Amino acid sequence: MSVNSDRARSHGWWRNLVEHGAWGGPGATRVGPPDREALPGIAALFGTSEEQVAKMVAADWYDVEGDGQLSPWTLRLAPVLERLSESDAELVETLVRRLDKGHDAGDRN
Repeated sequence: MSVNSDRARSHGWWRNLVEHGAWGGPGATRVGPPDREALPGIAALFGTSEEQVAKMVAADWYDVEGDGQLSPWTLRLAPVLERLSESDAELVETLVRRLDKGHDAGDRN
């Protein structure tokens, strides 16, 4: 991830984030949010815009939701979904609705 983000953050930072999340780093220390200079590299890694990365950082680190009150999970998927063709988007919607049947709306695990 470090290499694919043009070394926006170190390998250790990515490892801690993936293994422990934004708030549970080694020794109960938090993994600090990326600075503004890291946003272009992270956007390249995720195939999204710097604005979208800034929204994800705000949601994940500061619990600040965007105007539409979308979850961080939804914010991460939005750019990918927007690039789909109409037929692929319909397929994804059908699959998501099928998988959602019988699940608690808040259950992401």
